[in-house]
Amino acid sequence: MPTWTQSLAVGVPVIDKQHKELFARADALLAAMKRGQTAAEVKPLVDFLDDYCSRHFATEESLMREQKYPGLREHIAQHAQFVKQFQEIVAQFDAKGPSTTVSLALQRLICGWLVQHVSSVDNKLAGFLSDKRVSVAS
Repeated sequence: MPTWTQSLAVGVPVIDKQHKELFARADALLAAMKRGQTAAEVKPLVDFLDDYCSRHFATEESLMREQKYPGLREHIAQHAQFVKQFQEIVAQFDAKGPSTTVSLALQRLICGWLVQHVSSVDNKLAGFLSDKRVSVAS
């Protein structure tokens, strides 16, 4: 499970708050699939995560635009990559339900991409915001 830990905090309250929620929902989704819950039980978790990722990415991208973040294009490209991969997995889920293949693909994407993205790419953004002394409330 990609459980949130304080080591993943980037120091920007609004982003950390959203990351905590994102990790909690990802944990819930993976746990539900591991328990073998039905597609009908799991689908709302998938839909929420899909929507929440979009809202979270929009928050980060808006902040980057406002602050003229020099890594904006690359960061947006990473978000787009995640969305594309997630949508492919959702399509598999819609076709096959919460199969082992879908569960493993979700786990790899969430545990791999999300943790790596937060700990490196989002930390770089946070450093930039800190250097500019930008205060972003939750």
